[in-house]
Amino acid sequence: MAYESLTIQTIRENIKKELREQYPDREIDAMTDILFQARLHLQKYEVGLKRNEILAQKDQQWFDRAIMNLKAGYPVQYITGQAEFYGLVLDVTPDVLIPRPETEELVRWIIDEIPHPRSVIMDIGTGSGCIALALKKHIPGSYIMATDVDAAVLEVASMNARKLALDLQFFRHDILEENPPAGLPRADIIVSNPPYVPAEEKTTMATHVAAHEPPAALFVPDDNPLLFYLSIAGFARQQSKEGGQLYLEIHEKYGPEIIDLLQAEGFSGLELRQDINGKDRMIKAIRS
Repeated sequence: MAYESLTIQTIRENIKKELREQYPDREIDAMTDILFQARLHLQKYEVGLKRNEILAQKDQQWFDRAIMNLKAGYPVQYITGQAEFYGLVLDVTPDVLIPRPETEELVRWIIDEIPHPRSVIMDIGTGSGCIALALKKHIPGSYIMATDVDAAVLEVASMNARKLALDLQFFRHDILEENPPAGLPRADIIVSNPPYVPAEEKTTMATHVAAHEPPAALFVPDDNPLLFYLSIAGFARQQSKEGGQLYLEIHEKYGPEIIDLLQAEGFSGLELRQDINGKDRMIKAIRS
């Protein structure tokens, strides 16, 4: 079919036809909406209104490549280079984990219980910067620091901060091996969504996650799945103010074990919360 004959409706039909064996209809529709918004700046209702418009050849070629990449299991957010999180549009690259809706629930918990609007907050393992940036957007008087071990990841997070005109402090830091950077202020709140998926679960995960998102941001050794939580607890005990709050996203299987770990490390006021899907997904603790 010649490029000049392809309409928006034809592209839409092609996406569904090419992907129907790999994805459910609802997921195809969601990816289609993301593609049209990213490339043509069309909202969902506008796609139908403009269905008979013929696309420019460069746009048709872009959609052809997008379909090919989706068939190969490539995440749609990496195709568009963007992901939405808590009302923010963030740039994402294959260096960073794609923000999840469950993490938005962790952010909401912190915003709802913020001790005071000028709190000092630290985000450990910031990735795209999604948690830190959402907190800064909704708690503008806060002082927020964000760390990550990977310089390329920190560049993505810094780029998002510049784009959104949000003032954060970024530090390169390996939570597993390094002491806190010198001169770091003590925090009212420490938050982290660390790697927590046992490596053995990789074979059960969706291809677009297991094969394309950064493994260092996802997986932990099968024989030591809580290693990040132990390091974070030690860091938080040292860098939190007395009575400081620690918020963690967790694997649904390990809630009781992480609570035991935090209690052994001297934290109190432990609270385990479920996400919207009824899975144990978040823990709050207080530095005694």
